[in-house]
Amino acid sequence: MFGIRALSPLAELVNCRKTGLRSRARPLAAATAIGVALVAVTGTPAAFGASPQVNHFRDVSTDVDPDFCGTGQQIDLVSVFRVNEWLAPHQGDYKSTASGTNTYTNPLTGDVVVRHFGGQSLDVAVSGDPAGIHVHDFITKGLAELFKTPHGGVLVRDAGYIVFRVTFVGDTFVGSEIVVNRGPHPQADSDFELFCQIMPGALGL
Repeated sequence: MFGIRALSPLAELVNCRKTGLRSRARPLAAATAIGVALVAVTGTPAAFGASPQVNHFRDVSTDVDPDFCGTGQQIDLVSVFRVNEWLAPHQGDYKSTASGTNTYTNPLTGDVVVRHFGGQSLDVAVSGDPAGIHVHDFITKGLAELFKTPHGGVLVRDAGYIVFRVTFVGDTFVGSEIVVNRGPHPQADSDFELFCQIMPGALGL
């Protein structure tokens, strides 16, 4: 089972680059999406664009993590999201926009945290041979995540513009660095450890 913690924007984009967002959209929404990542979308796209290179779809999914953030306790998740993806955009190699919510619930206490997200992601080839060593910029802008309690208390806000420069050998990930960070991006600043630092307490675990 896929753990329902947040993926980094980098992980999301690398996954989308390999498979296309539609095939990963439900897992992505459960994890983030984005974070925005599961098995495959079983819902039918709401509509398709005139070009076969453009997809528009929405989905609602549920998931259960029996060991949320290593606590040994269960958290339930409901994800609702809408996605547009361009497989051959005018700029870059892949582009998507996504918006929606992830609702995390502790079934024992009733504690709830809601994550709101909405923004754009872009994959741009920088240099190299796709069959060998090559470099891509993975760009995200917008509201990566806003975690709130039902009564409005904001736990984390991650938004702005961030660029990960990623090196591959073929399809194998080699390494990455942040080359632009116009935040706040507390998730990136914490090396994407912040989610499991704040969520267990907020969910009464």
